[in-house]
Amino acid sequence: MAESPQETVTKHLSDPSKPFRPILTSLNGDNSWLMSFPRPEEERAATGKVFYHLAFEPWLNGAAHVGHPWIVHLARVEKEGISTFEDLETLIREIEKAASAHLPANAQAQESARQLDAVLLGFFYSDHLHPQTLKTFPPEIPVIATAPGAAIIEPWNHFKTIKIINNFDSSATTWNSPDLHPGEPVPRWFTPLMILGKSELNFVFAIIWSHTVNGEEVHEAALDSPHGVQLDAKPLEAFLASEPETKKLAMLHGLKESHTGGIQTCYGAKGGLGLHRKVGGVEHWVLTHSSELKYTGIFMRLVWTTDTPRTIEWALEKEKKEHPDEELSGPPNFIKVANGASTVLTC
Repeated sequence: MAESPQETVTKHLSDPSKPFRPILTSLNGDNSWLMSFPRPEEERAATGKVFYHLAFEPWLNGAAHVGHPWIVHLARVEKEGISTFEDLETLIREIEKAASAHLPANAQAQESARQLDAVLLGFFYSDHLHPQTLKTFPPEIPVIATAPGAAIIEPWNHFKTIKIINNFDSSATTWNSPDLHPGEPVPRWFTPLMILGKSELNFVFAIIWSHTVNGEEVHEAALDSPHGVQLDAKPLEAFLASEPETKKLAMLHGLKESHTGGIQTCYGAKGGLGLHRKVGGVEHWVLTHSSELKYTGIFMRLVWTTDTPRTIEWALEKEKKEHPDEELSGPPNFIKVANGASTVLTC
């Protein structure tokens, strides 16, 4: 019998000869992830932990709504793979146990029983910043959020530490200046940046992992664009031209198209393929924010929000028809992570 994807990931983690790479675990089959980034060796020794674990936009239970549920109400059709904070902590313990071969011989015992290191919030709508879920997380866990997200969270008086994700300006020429980093306790080797598009829903959220390979510093970027982005957006152009150069490790992007009030809000497979080409190709296109949702509420009925399923094959065929004379690179390395399962982002 063939190995399950989860067994493959566990085997990879437990083998010290395998590359030490980031892991993505789907928490709800949609847009919530556990992101686990390898710590530098000195941090592994000091903390007794192999990875820096972030809960990315956790929506673990209940529906998402704006104001009263009868105004805007979103519900996932598929049940989440991880339902509670305790389940998330158990998942992290399992990952750390599987990866313990990567701990240095002089590693200290873990100082804290808490496993999750931070919450990471790239967007602020309630299916991304889900109050019902977040309020079940311990107040001691740092939250890393954009300014609009922080403005929603701060009045709760729940979380003790909220760090701000900065916008990458179209005039910027470098992404690693100290004023763009959120500051401690976020590690210096981890840089989140918001790259705005031309509308509120359309953006790229860049997550940059800096590490050393054979004595040389390398910067790998994961680009989260759940709704897609306008490819001629000036901040995106500036980021792609900025220094130091980033290797495009992954792109988190949906396949389905969405329209609200006749206006396209999610660019889906075609937009994702365009972004993949725009950035020079990514190592992994990870499907996100494309699960089936139920839309109810007065506002949703008035504006008539609809989703249209699309596929990579459909987008490639459209691309071929629209650019018949261009020599295009091959199809992207597309990954669909099962709800509750993990994948290793190899290079």
